[in-house]
Amino acid sequence: MSFTVTARHHARDVSFQRGSLLAALEQALTLASAGMEGILVRDGSGRSRTPAELSRELFTAGTGRDTAAPQPRAA
Repeated sequence: MSFTVTARHHARDVSFQRGSLLAALEQALTLASAGMEGILVRDGSGRSRTPAELSRELFTAGTGRDTAAPQPRAA
C-alpha cells in the first residue's frame, strides 16, 4: 500500500510518498521534529491521520490491553 505524508512550513506545502506504514510514520515524525505543521499521513483508501493518531493505532492495535498506566501487583 502507498502512503502520502503532507506537511506545511512557512506557507509552503510538501509531500512525500512512502511504501510502508512505518516509513510514512518515520517521515511524519521527522517533519514534526523539523518544526513543520499540519502533518498528515494519508493511506491508499484516502483516510488521513496525524502522526499521533497513527502511532496510537499502530502501537496499541491488537494488544488487547488497556492503554492506562500499569497497576502494581498485589503481594
